[in-house]
Amino acid sequence: MNLRPHHALCIQKFTGHGYDDRFTEHMTQVCRTLRDFPETEVTVASGCDDLCSACPNNREGSCSTLQKVETMDAATLRALSLRPGDTVPWQTMASAARAKIFSTDEFTHICGSCEWYGLCLKTPII
Repeated sequence: MNLRPHHALCIQKFTGHGYDDRFTEHMTQVCRTLRDFPETEVTVASGCDDLCSACPNNREGSCSTLQKVETMDAATLRALSLRPGDTVPWQTMASAARAKIFSTDEFTHICGSCEWYGLCLKTPII
């Protein structure tokens, strides 16, 4: 599975809310797969990934909110000591995000400008 770096955060805070029904259904499926198969290999994507395929912000392979998500991706990469193209088991990436982002000020730094931040603050890690 290919994932943008910041999606390692979104997946762990997802509660069934999304941009539209198509995206929400797809996100639910991805989250279920990773929850049921935590050993799934995840390749760090640069640009649109498997989640983006159903996102209404995906405009023919380019994100319409590119500047925001690239900033989030870069900060997530730094915090997790990853590079685009790295492949790790989902459980390793998720665990690192919990230890190095969710349990530190990095969470606010990375996600504070996101429209979903308020919801994520109230949501336990899934």
